[in-house]
Amino acid sequence: MNEEEKQALKKPIIDACIKSARKNGRSDAMGILRGALFLENEPLSLDTLAERTGYSKTTVRSNMSHLENVGLARRVVGPVGKTRRDKQHRYSLETDTDAMRQVILSRAKTEVHSVLQALIQVEENLKAHRDAAEEMSAIMLRTRQFYEETDRILHLMDRYTHKELIEILERNRK
Repeated sequence: MNEEEKQALKKPIIDACIKSARKNGRSDAMGILRGALFLENEPLSLDTLAERTGYSKTTVRSNMSHLENVGLARRVVGPVGKTRRDKQHRYSLETDTDAMRQVILSRAKTEVHSVLQALIQVEENLKAHRDAAEEMSAIMLRTRQFYEETDRILHLMDRYTHKELIEILERNRK
């Protein structure tokens, strides 16, 4: 399969990565670079990523550093070519299930904790406005319960591996 055919196969993945990047306030470049790593047998160098995407090496380097920092990609440093002195940074997708699970859980926990803290602050602010507090108390209660239950689910997810969670859920579904 030539590179053009491979890129055509990757298009849905790249589009999904662009959508995810946009949703998280990131650039299309980040999504395209992440998508470029899919279906690759070996890590890709900065030069290869720049060539395939049309981005400058600076853009590639900064976006790949961010993907590495958030746990979606990993950097591989090793010898390239015939001389062992030539070392080059190459990147691949993070494919370790436990590592990816931690990335996803961390993002979800951050979101849930942020909203819970905001809800607590709103409840405190409402104490000074008793008339508004009564109207909003039912809404606040339901919303806070949802986020507290979600927080409990995330803590449970953190305790078990994916396989263990699937087994537990499937066993209890019957």
